[in-house]
Amino acid sequence: MKNTRKSTITVLLAFLLISAAVPMFLLNNAKADDADEEAANVEYEPYGNQWWRIKTDLITILFPSGKKPMFLWWYSNDTDNIYVVKYKGLIEYTTIDCQYYDVNAEANGLTLQERMVEKYAMSGPHKNRIKEMIQSRFWHWILGMHKAFLPFSACTWNLTGPVNVTRPDGVSYISFNFTLENAPPMFDFAEGNIVIRCRFYVTDAVESVYDKYNYTVKAGELKMDLVVQNWEWNIDQLDEFFQILHDEHGMTVSTLRAGLALWIDLASIKIADIPVAEVDANSMMQALPENSSTAPLEPTETNSDTSDIIAGGQRIQIRNRVANMATAINVGSHLNERFRLRFAKGSQTLAGFFDFVNTATVIDSTTQEKSVVNVTAAYIPSGNHMRLFIGYPYFGNKTLEHDPSLGVENIVPWLPTTLLAVLIGATILVAVAVAAVKVRKKTVNVVTVQ
Repeated sequence: MKNTRKSTITVLLAFLLISAAVPMFLLNNAKADDADEEAANVEYEPYGNQWWRIKTDLITILFPSGKKPMFLWWYSNDTDNIYVVKYKGLIEYTTIDCQYYDVNAEANGLTLQERMVEKYAMSGPHKNRIKEMIQSRFWHWILGMHKAFLPFSACTWNLTGPVNVTRPDGVSYISFNFTLENAPPMFDFAEGNIVIRCRFYVTDAVESVYDKYNYTVKAGELKMDLVVQNWEWNIDQLDEFFQILHDEHGMTVSTLRAGLALWIDLASIKIADIPVAEVDANSMMQALPENSSTAPLEPTETNSDTSDIIAGGQRIQIRNRVANMATAINVGSHLNERFRLRFAKGSQTLAGFFDFVNTATVIDSTTQEKSVVNVTAAYIPSGNHMRLFIGYPYFGNKTLEHDPSLGVENIVPWLPTTLLAVLIGATILVAVAVAAVKVRKKTVNVVTVQ
């Protein structure tokens, strides 16, 4: 009995030692986006006629020299997978019934009219009076409205930079901005007021967002702060209607009755398709679509071969899936939590990622007072790419800032050979030990031979 107990303890200790060694092997082989030395050897330069290129030993990033905000990048050891993030535009939507973006909630004039009738004139003692008021006055209210969807492909953009910046604290990054320069006439208020402020970090850094919260940025990561100011809200044209509801019918409507969604496409292409992306970067939308769902498919998305997107811990199939309705994503319950989306093919998780903080900053331009607001997200699978909609609650005439980023991780797709050998050896050891224990415990019958 005593020997059996010793054998069992020996087996358990061997198993525990092997289990402890497994994470060490994995960590040594999975240098997840913390390769300071790899990102330190950085160069940036014009690439061809249409691109700027940032290149390190870890990552390569391409972005157009103006035209439209889109980014291509890949992990240096995997040029078979080129990841694409394209900033498609901004969409105003109503949040009277749902806090998440949905195509049926886009704040076009007719959609708003339908929503107001459904919400305030379908029941209650004053439903007929409210419905009559909506029908008689709505055309007056919508005269000042623009389309809900501002497509970035219908605008022209100005690229400033890139330039190298080294701060007194030793943090180094490459800085450049995309600024919306010209927009269709009904969106002229957006000109100069929408900026994608980019920083590619050469060194690790801990950044502070107006002393509200801190975040860590790894070398080789590209941050792309979205800045929106002086947005003219369609929902503000209905202030008279909401005031009448309050004064005459005792109905209180929340001021957070609309949101603004940033539409981003996530795609992946082959390196041979970069010329297709170049055509895409130079193309402009000639006519404004009625809403986002009628926007034409662009060349990069047409050539995308994305299989899956891993959103947080959820694997979302993209290939061969097309939907018309958006599905909400839980971006986390902790304040200032980063939510990461990873590219995948089948069961293999790829190196590329796109992420964002689940809060945004709103700045009062008069008082400079700053507040933090929650961010929502929803997605639509579109056959070979994901349409991602990051939602920001109504912020009036204040300035919104939010900070998405992209980069690569060195994901270990299979067990390293050394780890596999150790596990095989461990399996044999455990099997032999267990067999020995069984032999010791087996009853032996002694037969006397005459």
